[in-house]
Amino acid sequence: MHQFNGSRYNILVPLQGGGTLAYNGLSGALAVWDKADSELYADIVNPGADQCKSSMSAVAELRYGGFVVDPDRDEFAEIRQEYERIRNDSSRLVLTIAPTLACNFGCDYCFQGPDKPHGRMSRHVQGRVVELLAAEAPSLRHLNVAWYGGEPLLAPDVIRSLSESIIRIAQDHGISYDAMIVTNGYGLTAAVASELYSHRVTSAQITLDGAEDEHDQRRHLLSGRGSFNRIIGNLQSVVMQVPINISIRVNIDSRNSDTIEALLADLVDAGLSGRRNFGVYFAPVEAITEGCHNVAESCLSKSAYADLETMLTRRAFEAGLSRSPYPPRLRGICGAVRPNGWVVVPNGDLHKCWDTVSMPEQRIGTVFDVAPLAGNERSERWTNWSPFDNEICSSCKLLPNCAGSCAHKFLNQDQTRGEAAELPCPSWKYNINERLIARAVQSGAITASDYDPVRIKTDPREICPVDHSEKESDKRRPRLLPLLTTSGNGCGGKCGS
Repeated sequence: MHQFNGSRYNILVPLQGGGTLAYNGLSGALAVWDKADSELYADIVNPGADQCKSSMSAVAELRYGGFVVDPDRDEFAEIRQEYERIRNDSSRLVLTIAPTLACNFGCDYCFQGPDKPHGRMSRHVQGRVVELLAAEAPSLRHLNVAWYGGEPLLAPDVIRSLSESIIRIAQDHGISYDAMIVTNGYGLTAAVASELYSHRVTSAQITLDGAEDEHDQRRHLLSGRGSFNRIIGNLQSVVMQVPINISIRVNIDSRNSDTIEALLADLVDAGLSGRRNFGVYFAPVEAITEGCHNVAESCLSKSAYADLETMLTRRAFEAGLSRSPYPPRLRGICGAVRPNGWVVVPNGDLHKCWDTVSMPEQRIGTVFDVAPLAGNERSERWTNWSPFDNEICSSCKLLPNCAGSCAHKFLNQDQTRGEAAELPCPSWKYNINERLIARAVQSGAITASDYDPVRIKTDPREICPVDHSEKESDKRRPRLLPLLTTSGNGCGGKCGS
């Protein structure tokens, strides 16, 4: 029989009785194999096995799921081709606009630091943004805008004015347009959300960092007054009255890790469970800019956070506050690495990454002079970076899912403190087995009795045989430096919004 190889992007989680929960990152397939299926797979991919045991129908099913591949198939080249096609799509423009960098909150872990400028985007700058978009419009089919800050709702008139101009340009050129907003939620009343929705803002990210007492210690107004009850009240009104999708980000470190379950209970009590336009997700606080180095000692280790996230994700699903987890696709293709991806700050400066908005030395240009952008050295350090050129990322089974996750962590590693400096990897690398198991249980494909929590625990060394951490092997450190650091005064990393 024709010989096949096992896919390099297979993740095989052992089940009781010799079965396997199989996931393929390239195809996205998830399958439950019994003992016979597992043995059949081993026979097919084992050169010394008796191939006659493998029926053509069984092989066809495994090939369909991407679990076995022809020896001459280059999966690495395939995922790279898909990555490059999406990343370099010249018909899509990804634009982040900060109407102001001012904020009414005083969060101690803010990646922008405590001293934020108070200016707003002038009409002159707004006019240049519109002119820039109008010049790009003939070649575009898709336009995605993220309203950002600071706190963007401190400048609602700028959002309104620019949105009207952008919508008009999109309509005139037949461009599909959608927008989202990152806001602390304090000013997001139902009336404000309704106006945003009328201006094509279809989703909002809001942060809650635990139950009331803990949240108010971390995310309070500049006056010191708490914000939790006001945000919860806004959420109740918005979710019930406006069809905008609300995504709650919960930033977690050692100081609030034991209060997150209480937050989930509060959200259920507030009537937010089971709502189609409401969901919760979790994110680690990481000290990856100078502005938040002060919280480096409070950051959880990658493994500790991954374990906590696994439990909280399960709790959130059971409470009707999140969907069943599934690995993302090419998560690392953000606006920062796209040639057609820009961030505009209030004074008109252009950046590649929204984590550098308060660092003028990181700008790549200005809306008043966009001609040099294509050959700009600061811009090209972003657009030339690729996880496929990194020996660690390219050897990882999560490459189709992660795609480097965050270029900022690589390009500005010198600004990072703590474990994130050595491990610029997402939590999936440390808990993907547990998340896949949770998905299978929640879908009814298996039950809790079908697996051993100890046996299925994710080992990151099985996901990626070469680790970013110098703790794994000091001799690798000299080889990684050229890959993980760059020249220049790098800064950034979103500690938590």
